[in-house]
Amino acid sequence: MNLFDLSGKKAVVIGGGGGIGRAIAAGLAGHGAEVGIASRNLANLEEAAAEIKAETGKDIKIFQVDSADEASVKALVKAALDEFGTIDILVNSQGYNLKSPALEFPMDEWDKLFKVNVKGFMICCQEFGRVMVEKKSGKIINVSSVRGIRANAGGNSAYCASKGAVDMITRTLAAEWAPYNVKVNAIGPALIATKLTEKQMKEPGRTQNYLKNIPLGRLGETRDVVGAAVFLASEASDFVTGQIIYVDGGLTAIG
Repeated sequence: MNLFDLSGKKAVVIGGGGGIGRAIAAGLAGHGAEVGIASRNLANLEEAAAEIKAETGKDIKIFQVDSADEASVKALVKAALDEFGTIDILVNSQGYNLKSPALEFPMDEWDKLFKVNVKGFMICCQEFGRVMVEKKSGKIINVSSVRGIRANAGGNSAYCASKGAVDMITRTLAAEWAPYNVKVNAIGPALIATKLTEKQMKEPGRTQNYLKNIPLGRLGETRDVVGAAVFLASEASDFVTGQIIYVDGGLTAIG
């Protein structure tokens, strides 16, 4: 029935030079979409585009953007429209984390984290959403985290709060844009093995203790997120909006 066929669809993956974003971009391309990846770091984008082409045979377009800057995102939308003619799929996979005990968390770093993880998501949803609302069609996929609903004691107050905000942005936009046939959903991964998480995974005993809370007994890999992304981007999810799909090995199932 080709429910997961993305042939002819135009997609932009913001944060596409990073581990999760890169995997999602490859998955979308592998299922037929024309894909552009965007971030601030051109070197990462070029490397990612080359890897995705080697894997899928598809040329990947590259766009530079600061997702927390409105003018930069507006320019990205224009460039993507000039390149593709329209945008059917937006993936927000940008962001970062800074850990610090709550009593010591520096507010300038708190503001910086929220600027990227929350304001940046909202700006991108807003600017790409204008295109989708006008044409009455589109899929937006936000990469959130299990930390949007599950706190921990590891100095994650800012990150957890930012992902909770992403979840509510997702649900609210889904409700607001449903009359325009624009679906907005999120993926909430548990810890995924990437270059970004490599340092914390090497802390003595950290991974072993973490896995005690994962019923499937392993860390997530970037490929584990791809299926959820392709589902949410495709016709298979046409009656799904405002949802967070947890790719977490069962973490959120056990309380």
